[in-house]
Amino acid sequence: MKILLRAYPRRWRARYGEEFLALLEEEPLTWRVRANVLRAGFGERLRGSGPPPLRVLWAWSLFVIGGMAFQKTSEHWQVVVPGGDRGIPTAAFDAVQVAAAVGSAAVLAGVALALPAFPRDVRSGGRVAVRRPVLVAATATIVAAAALAAVALGHNFIAVSVFIAFALFSLFAWTHAAVVAARRLPPMRAHSCLALVVCATMLVMTVAAAVWFGSVTAHAPSFVGAAQLAVAATFMLAGTALAATGLRSAPM
Repeated sequence: MKILLRAYPRRWRARYGEEFLALLEEEPLTWRVRANVLRAGFGERLRGSGPPPLRVLWAWSLFVIGGMAFQKTSEHWQVVVPGGDRGIPTAAFDAVQVAAAVGSAAVLAGVALALPAFPRDVRSGGRVAVRRPVLVAATATIVAAAALAAVALGHNFIAVSVFIAFALFSLFAWTHAAVVAARRLPPMRAHSCLALVVCATMLVMTVAAAVWFGSVTAHAPSFVGAAQLAVAATFMLAGTALAATGLRSAPM
């Protein structure tokens, strides 16, 4: 039961954890109860995640994983689709590329807008708050870089696995560090506008990727693997849905 409690934020657990565990012990722990606990815990984490634009930043990190899976899946797709049938998949693929560039630019613009206030916050006490998240993210990045060097030298399966694990961990670790720092900064209306742009690009990419998958699969059913499709679809949909929750409550 304590594992289920980890779905809730630390502050919530410290205040209500013991009482909540006692409540769970009074009824059978069915799968429906487990699902409700996880859903409620996720909702509490969303409500405590800070300003809505920061929720969109977390969503973008999730979406990046789906985007990387799509990029890997789509390599050399032109080889399996006849020249006369490439119109739709080409348009869909180009839409994904353009939307990815726009979304990335919007995220970088949001970071750039926050940078001038960051040094002032560090000097006024923010150093303590961001020190540990930055240290964790930097360490994960170094490990991922070392694993990548090992992959380049020997293509070892263990090195590949370590690189993938720590690359993903560093992605979320840097996102967490950015969110910790951004929570301390004054809100900006421009960030809400940029969050709208990022959310729109994720929606465009999700729809365009679905069109691409459908079109390519119609001509070459075995080209797209089920595992690759599952990873891309899961993270794209999860990122888009999470961004929508942040956008819905963002002041415009």
